[in-house]
Amino acid sequence: MTAYIANNQKKNKLFNKRVYELEHAIKNEFSHEKIEKIAEKVREAKLSVYKSRFSEKSVLPASSWEPDELAKKWQAYTVDEIIHECKLKNISKNYI
Repeated sequence: MTAYIANNQKKNKLFNKRVYELEHAIKNEFSHEKIEKIAEKVREAKLSVYKSRFSEKSVLPASSWEPDELAKKWQAYTVDEIIHECKLKNISKNYI
């Protein structure tokens, strides 16, 4: 059995880790600046998930990725919206 892990799975794990970091930062009342930085990392990780799904399913290079509706939604989120969604627990491991 091989130890290979698909890139998409790695990106999903990173997204889940970033969401956990954000939840932890909010729960432990980190400074607002630090929470904003972590929320930005959550957005970057989620967009990375979408991009890896594209490159997994497409024969085109990843550089030709055009965001779909869900990716555009994530691009449009403000940092405060991401933080608010996390506080409401709407961003979870299965959140797409």
